[in-house]
Amino acid sequence: MFAFVRLALMFLVVLTLIYVCMYFYIREGAKMRLERDWLNAGQPDEREDWIDARLEPKAQNIRRWLVGLVYVLPSVAVTVFVYLTN
Repeated sequence: MFAFVRLALMFLVVLTLIYVCMYFYIREGAKMRLERDWLNAGQPDEREDWIDARLEPKAQNIRRWLVGLVYVLPSVAVTVFVYLTN
């Protein structure tokens, strides 16, 4: 039982590292696109305020999407694999 708990904790740590890296990578890409849109819109307001106002709803969407992709999908895949092999 101890080995299973240790494996589950390592699995969780690895998935958390992947989640954090992917979150910052995807968020930075969205921020770059918003900076380009800000320039194309004719620089309507202060750049950081304009970008932050539009980035926050996207960041919430990114978080929701990544939780499913990084935590739920691999956990379900491992569970199905273990169930089918035993």
